[in-house]
Amino acid sequence: MKRRIKTTTERLIAGMPDPDDYFRGLRRPADALPDNVLLFTRRDARWLRPTSVTSAFHQRWVLIVALAGRGTVVLDRKPYSLRAGEVLLVPPLHLHAYDNLDGRLTWLFTTFEWPGHTAMGEAWRSARRLDATARTRLDALIKEWRARQPDGLLAAAHLLTLLRRLFPRTEKPRQSEPAAQGGLIAAVRAAAEAEPTGKLRALARRVGLSESHLRARFRSEAGISLGRYLRESRLRQAAIWLREENISVKTAAERAGYPDIYAFSRAFRRSLGVPPSQVRIPK
Repeated sequence: MKRRIKTTTERLIAGMPDPDDYFRGLRRPADALPDNVLLFTRRDARWLRPTSVTSAFHQRWVLIVALAGRGTVVLDRKPYSLRAGEVLLVPPLHLHAYDNLDGRLTWLFTTFEWPGHTAMGEAWRSARRLDATARTRLDALIKEWRARQPDGLLAAAHLLTLLRRLFPRTEKPRQSEPAAQGGLIAAVRAAAEAEPTGKLRALARRVGLSESHLRARFRSEAGISLGRYLRESRLRQAAIWLREENISVKTAAERAGYPDIYAFSRAFRRSLGVPPSQVRIPK
């Protein structure tokens, strides 16, 4: 009599033991899944040195994986060396630029939203090495993202497992208070746009928090002070005015709330690395 060949499923369940507890199974992580995941590569250093100025702080998380080539990521004006096989995580609202890059490189960028997560204290302030497990999870993420599943669920799950491997001591997601139902950072951004002068009392009133509470919560959730965020947001908006509207440096300074053009120019250069006259397109 011909022997029947077992299916893969039958081989997998062979010898499967009964549970010790029928109410305790595999638990999923409590972390919220990343959302709106986007992957892209950069293979030429010139792509990482744009000549234009972005419109605002990056609102998304950025995971930078150096697969080949080395360079420096300048994060909040502090340099972080990144070599092949290393990873750096950039939280939202943290300015970053690039320096000392190899001419030819292969860096993978994963940008995403991570609902409820904060800047994770100091956990992200160093490059991490891709070990064998992290590489396996990274490959799974790339394969799933390239498959372009409509709901993106598996890609998000693979990204979360990769983040948990690389940064195991991340903070737990926190519940937003009613004053910032769409997230405190988004609420502050909207209030700042409505209050271009950046007066903290008026901004706190719009958000629905006291000034002291707003300062403390914003630093906790964003990882930077509220004052710095407002100041640098105005400076970057001034860069947009200079580039797109071709207004004078004096007019840009006044719009940004700087009555002294020299103070404006110093702050602009300190924040963006170039003088405002260099951003403006000459007539």
